[in-house]
Amino acid sequence: MNSTNPFRKWLNFWFAPVDPTTLGFIRLVTGFAVLYVHLAYCFDLQAFFGPNGWYGLDYVNRERNESPLHIGDFWGEGAWQETLRGARVPEYPHRRAAVMKWIRGLPSDRTKLEPALAYVDRLGQLNNQVASQGGLAYVAMLSGDPDVRKKQLGDMIHYKPDATKTISGPDVQQFMTNLPEEGPNSRTALAAEIETFFQSLPAVQEDRQYVIFHLIELGPVGRTSFLQFLRDLTTVTAEERAQRIDYLDYWGSEERFAYRLGSPIFSLWYHITDPTGMAVAHGVILVIMFLFAIGFCTRVTSILTWLAAISYIHRTQQVLFGMDTMMNILLIYLMIGNSGAALSVDRLIARYRAARNSLARTGTIDPVTQQFLDRPPESVSAGLALRLLQVHFCFIYMAAGLSKLKGDAWWNTMAYWDTLVNPEFTLIHYHWYEYLVRQMVQSRPVFAIASALGVGFTFVAELGLPFLVWTRLRPYIIIMGFLLHAGVAVFMGLWIFSLLMMTMLLGYIPGCCIRERLFGSVASTKVGYRFNRQSPGQVRSAAWAQALDFDNQLEFSAAADVRVVANGQETAGSPAARSLLRNLSWTKSLACLLFVPVLGGLIARNLVSVEPATHEPQEMAKS
Repeated sequence: MNSTNPFRKWLNFWFAPVDPTTLGFIRLVTGFAVLYVHLAYCFDLQAFFGPNGWYGLDYVNRERNESPLHIGDFWGEGAWQETLRGARVPEYPHRRAAVMKWIRGLPSDRTKLEPALAYVDRLGQLNNQVASQGGLAYVAMLSGDPDVRKKQLGDMIHYKPDATKTISGPDVQQFMTNLPEEGPNSRTALAAEIETFFQSLPAVQEDRQYVIFHLIELGPVGRTSFLQFLRDLTTVTAEERAQRIDYLDYWGSEERFAYRLGSPIFSLWYHITDPTGMAVAHGVILVIMFLFAIGFCTRVTSILTWLAAISYIHRTQQVLFGMDTMMNILLIYLMIGNSGAALSVDRLIARYRAARNSLARTGTIDPVTQQFLDRPPESVSAGLALRLLQVHFCFIYMAAGLSKLKGDAWWNTMAYWDTLVNPEFTLIHYHWYEYLVRQMVQSRPVFAIASALGVGFTFVAELGLPFLVWTRLRPYIIIMGFLLHAGVAVFMGLWIFSLLMMTMLLGYIPGCCIRERLFGSVASTKVGYRFNRQSPGQVRSAAWAQALDFDNQLEFSAAADVRVVANGQETAGSPAARSLLRNLSWTKSLACLLFVPVLGGLIARNLVSVEPATHEPQEMAKS
């Protein structure tokens, strides 16, 4: 297939091999941000994730095992409706408590329950929502005093259009006046139904009104389901009745109509609850996250880091924030792609092994090895991970922009004002910042222009990036994205969230650009490294020196033992190690480690081996 084939273009879009340097740089930033976030948990580990923390383990276990998932119809009129089948109770705790108290007080015998529900049944048979609501409102306005209520119902029974009420009470509804005064289906029978229903309601007026208002809010379909739930309670055992009522009280809906109960989620903190065990586990996780950040055994530590991160997220979802979501997204893609192929300890080890093999064979770095050392091999998995990240980021921005278009706050620019003065996030508690904001709002034109520019910039960045980032305007729209999140960090205080969003934007930058900025300097000093390739120890030392030479400063030559030539001086032993570290561009800051007891000796022995050779160097033997 040629390159113009649409299928080939589609495959190349997703699976083209790319320089993994970009993914490696994203791993560095994300890894240390993740490590910082979880280090902060050290101070409140028990409060966040302990069994008796802010959200106790008993509640979490009940949520992950019992929480109902309801789905609507896939076909038909209700396909796009968020339908909730079965009985429902109010969300507000004080209202729910009143309704549940009423439910628990209803008779468990069907023959005794029916008279209490007869009036609500009658209202449902009217097939008139307005009349049903009026009938329930009528009950809500009745007096709690039996004598007064009897007179109020008497006025309804003996209703005459021109008659005067004997006592103040609710207005008689139209459907009531349509009934005769006496008979099986009369206002007298209706009054008896109302009285029986009223007697079943809570004695406290406020609670009684909460129950009635809930029945009104349910609507005809909801009331039918609610009444069916009450009737079904009479067909089960006392234990099953208590279990159903308890589930409705806790979750606000019926268990039997849920599509699924619980959530298949994992968290280490569901199983480790002992404070000592939690501290040890947290410490191990921090070590794993550090190893992932520096890129050691990345294929393993990336998976372990992701599992650890979601353990914290799943344990206390009540504190879940946008930062956690972005962190999870980045960790998933860093797990998919080979994020340790560049800018990592894994890459350093790979450089060492390649250099060791070449130096052992030829005494120098052959062209094939040099090409491997100059840049990491292109990776299909890195390309796939970066492309997924890029497309995902486009969807994030598009969703954010479209959601802003739906709100009046962004059209009238009040969202800009809320961003500037929100006391929870912004700098408004600083006097200088408050002074600048006050000065700005004193002039209506200045505030209008600033608000319009702020809102317009946000819309252009969020709605424009998903389209413009695939064109020649990519550098400019990426800069806009960076500026947008820099503003979010400064004006809203969301530093880690903004850092992670900027890290996602790095996915659009080619790896060669990052590598040129990091390793693009031309070294002014060449460093000679003399060793005997007949000595395995000296070859290993030369290989480690080459692995640390990212700017190609080293020049290898033969000698009986390891010597370092820099600035016209030849040194051996520990001074040679010190000279090597001080003259290589990327290791100057590491030279101080040579003065650390034990560690300094270990570094010196690995960089400048004193192991004798089994044979004299070939070049010296010929001479």
